[in-house]
Amino acid sequence: MKRYALFITILTFLTAPPSASAFNVSGLKKPESFIIDPATGSYYISNVNGGARQKNNNGFITKLFPDGSIENLNFIQSGRLGTTLHAPKGLAIVGERLYVTDIDRVCFFDKASGKFLGSIGLSIMGARFLNDIAADPEGNLYISDTHANIIFKLSRGQSYAASILAKGSRLRNPNGLVYDAARKRLLAAAYGSGEILSVANDGSIRPAVPGKMKRPDGMDFDRSGRLIVSSFSTGKIYLISDFSNMEILRENLVTPADISYDFRNNQVLVPSFNGNGAFTIPLH
Repeated sequence: MKRYALFITILTFLTAPPSASAFNVSGLKKPESFIIDPATGSYYISNVNGGARQKNNNGFITKLFPDGSIENLNFIQSGRLGTTLHAPKGLAIVGERLYVTDIDRVCFFDKASGKFLGSIGLSIMGARFLNDIAADPEGNLYISDTHANIIFKLSRGQSYAASILAKGSRLRNPNGLVYDAARKRLLAAAYGSGEILSVANDGSIRPAVPGKMKRPDGMDFDRSGRLIVSSFSTGKIYLISDFSNMEILRENLVTPADISYDFRNNQVLVPSFNGNGAFTIPLH
């Protein structure tokens, strides 16, 4: 997930066009993350295209037009124009940059041209399996490492300064992230335990939602402040109201991975990792 929640959304909601029709995308290669650029309406999908931990330089990013049709299947392509991209997963947009997690580093690209602008290596700090990435209202970035039980923070300045926000077994293999701007905290989906955790600015960790679900993956907030969570292994997507009331939005899906919410069109963006496709679910 990919941006902070409930901060810029009111303006986006008021200026957005009417809800677009739901759409499907086929021909992807292990799609992991699916986001919208709220400024342009374009969509981006990360394609692992191989093993999730393999440094094989064959990952790519797909870009869609605002109507959901493919603008460029290989918008950012490993091995082209000096780009190295192994197994891209989490996506986030801050300003004119698209940020992408890639095993043990965070790459950043010009979101309009796809030009590679640089990367921030985190292996020296223990990174092993970087997964999701989320931004707060100040443009700071948060990155989950599912295997190392770490949440990294990249503090925005003239350049990003890397630090560890939280670390340890209490994170239970953190996967999906979303910044809860209303409460000034980060939420993390604990893939190992099924919990949704709250991570404070001081790194303290506590449950945010009572109960558990199996293998939670992506998370985001909708216009109403409901939390949307995908369960990778059960094929379900949940809606959670008031951090307590849980209902199933959709089930019997094929490995829904790092979902996000499209404020413009009031729909959930769902990448199907093993289904090699992506689709949207309109909300009402």
